[in-house]
Amino acid sequence: MPWIKIKKLSLNQVLKLIIGTIIGLFVLGHLTPTLAVRTQLLMHGHFQSAFCARIERSSENAYAPAYSHDNDGTVYYVKPSPVSHEELKMTSARPNRYAVQTFGLSFATMNWYN
Repeated sequence: MPWIKIKKLSLNQVLKLIIGTIIGLFVLGHLTPTLAVRTQLLMHGHFQSAFCARIERSSENAYAPAYSHDNDGTVYYVKPSPVSHEELKMTSARPNRYAVQTFGLSFATMNWYN
């Protein structure tokens, strides 16, 4: 039975592989607005919502009309709303409402406004 020789990777090759994987996962997590929202849910510790929740696009602007601009983003709602066990610092926090801005890649932030 012939043995397959496994070539050892050098430290530079291992570092390139690690950096390439991190960059690839970042790009994959921000390809579409829904993936950006799911990435934010995952980063905030809402694992079940990140994988199972329904994410719907809203027609409203991301911020109050007095502050609205064309590039403020689109609002996406997570249904059902994720349950957080940590105290939120602002009373008007809505963990199911995310503002997504897209320029090449999409970036989501939890929207604190009503």
